[in-house]
Amino acid sequence: MDPLIPHMRNVFLFAFLLCLSNFTQASEQTSPENIVYNFYKSYLKEESSDNSRFLSQYVSDELMKSINDSMMCNYDSDDSVSAEELEGKCSQKRECKQFKGRYICNWHGAWVDTDVDYFTKSQDVYPSWKASISTFDVYQKENDSSVNVILGAGSEPKVKFNVVLEKIDRKWKNTSVTEQ
Repeated sequence: MDPLIPHMRNVFLFAFLLCLSNFTQASEQTSPENIVYNFYKSYLKEESSDNSRFLSQYVSDELMKSINDSMMCNYDSDDSVSAEELEGKCSQKRECKQFKGRYICNWHGAWVDTDVDYFTKSQDVYPSWKASISTFDVYQKENDSSVNVILGAGSEPKVKFNVVLEKIDRKWKNTSVTEQ
């Protein structure tokens, strides 16, 4: 029975270290920096126009509401809302301004461009953006974080953003993307 006790202690210690290792790896995969990197890596290759399930994994409900309401009012509606609801959303006065040659409006606290993709601030996605995603200058508090990201490399245009995240239901969610 004596040789069994040291063996059990070693098995117990090994199991504990394995669990600790998995926990550390899981927390690294869900860090704000990794969330932003994984979001852009997947978002830039997303071919489907119906990516609402994907977006709900990474983007806060409030930001999605702002983007969707802006799109509904600035482009043809898909008839998913009544004419009265559309009129109610679209007739509200909004603060709008010129920013870097584009027209942006405040939708429920989020500044949304009227004619470019919210997350890339562009109508185009360059091949180098898909291949070169750099995240840096991570600032993090308990429930808030910001991460800078650069898309692109080489001779193609590069863009730099600041992505703000908030911990919602124990998951980091994108609440804002601003061009730097």
